Amino acid sequence: MKTRYIKIHPVDPEEDLIDEAARLIKEKELVAFPTETVYGLGADAFCVEAVEKIFEVKGRPPEKPLLVHVSSMEQVHQLVSYLSEDAQMLIKQFWPGPLSIVLPASSSVPDIVRGGKSGVGLRMPDHPAALKLIDRAGPLAAPSANRYGRPSPVTADHVRTDLHDQIAAVLDAGPTGVGVESTLIDLQNDYKVLRRGGVPLESIQEVLDRKIEAPDGGSTLQYLTDLVVLLAEDSQQLDLILEDCFKRKKKTVLVNNSYQKGLKRNYTGLNQEYELDLISGGAQLYSIIRECESSDVDVLVFAPLPSDLTGIAASFVDRIQRALSARPEH
Repeated sequence: MKTRYIKIHPVDPEEDLIDEAARLIKEKELVAFPTETVYGLGADAFCVEAVEKIFEVKGRPPEKPLLVHVSSMEQVHQLVSYLSEDAQMLIKQFWPGPLSIVLPASSSVPDIVRGGKSGVGLRMPDHPAALKLIDRAGPLAAPSANRYGRPSPVTADHVRTDLHDQIAAVLDAGPTGVGVESTLIDLQNDYKVLRRGGVPLESIQEVLDRKIEAPDGGSTLQYLTDLVVLLAEDSQQLDLILEDCFKRKKKTVLVNNSYQKGLKRNYTGLNQEYELDLISGGAQLYSIIRECESSDVDVLVFAPLPSDLTGIAASFVDRIQRALSARPEH
């Protein structure tokens, strides 16, 4: 299969290009499309044959449920058996936007989409191209458009790196905005945030007026990368890590951050330095990892981070922790 890369306007997407992508979806093909978080890999949510291709192309375990992207409340009611008052409040406050909500699934949702579970995760993306595509093609089962375990794609080129000639088309609207996946909350029984993301936990708690259980550390899902990725606990450890890398003549990149105070000094052996904005730097984070891979960097070092970060910064720290190696190689 040869993948088509279709340039599309990010604000006013061309109708004929949307129609072409929707036609491919209806023909049981896979189409990658932009959202405000990362690029998604879309298939007709009601077509088992098309959804099976997502698992095959991504190498995704079959027990992992897929999010379904919607563009209207009419589609939501198609997909769920019950919509609670709390769900309606979150939808009103955060949709379209980077919040995914797990709700009791209706009988119309295929088992393969739900991963055998009783609920279905729904999200309404805040991107004109995504919303128009869903309007035309119907609800889309859509995880991120990358190989399973890889850093999420925030550009069409990232999709090309992982999935080239394995899917029908990519709608290329340029880089995404938020650059970190949606927050995922389960509202079925005991309310629980399953994944930190683009909507801060604190904002959800404020709307629902209750405390919500959330992951309290690094994710168990590690990103698959050949880089050695390290996070220094303090400035002294940062010095030791970098001195060790320089001594072993490793190609080394340092990522400073916007919370760092009084720690930065000049390191003459570095191949490159980045400055990561932890308020709006999600897309930059994934791009840094992928750029370092393509540049044959040996070690990617993150400068110390505060331990008490909240809001979207806490989501970005979670993604950094996913990329960490167990220890420096010697």
